[in-house]
Amino acid sequence: MTWFEHSPEDRRRDVYSIMKCVRFANIDSYYFCDHVQCNNILRACEELNPLFDTVRSYHMLPNRRAEVLTLIMHSV
Repeated sequence: MTWFEHSPEDRRRDVYSIMKCVRFANIDSYYFCDHVQCNNILRACEELNPLFDTVRSYHMLPNRRAEVLTLIMHSV
């Protein structure tokens, strides 16, 4: 997150390619909500919206995590 904020205008073009490599299943749900999903640079990247929707589902629906992980793997 700090890397994006260091030089946002220069790094904005790399946001999607970097974020699609993140292992969101290993990120704490509170951190995702408080720091990732709310970040202005990331919110400006519309390509991330479907990925973030899937990550929210993963964290909100623990009984369906295997199904959601499959969706994440196929969206990359």
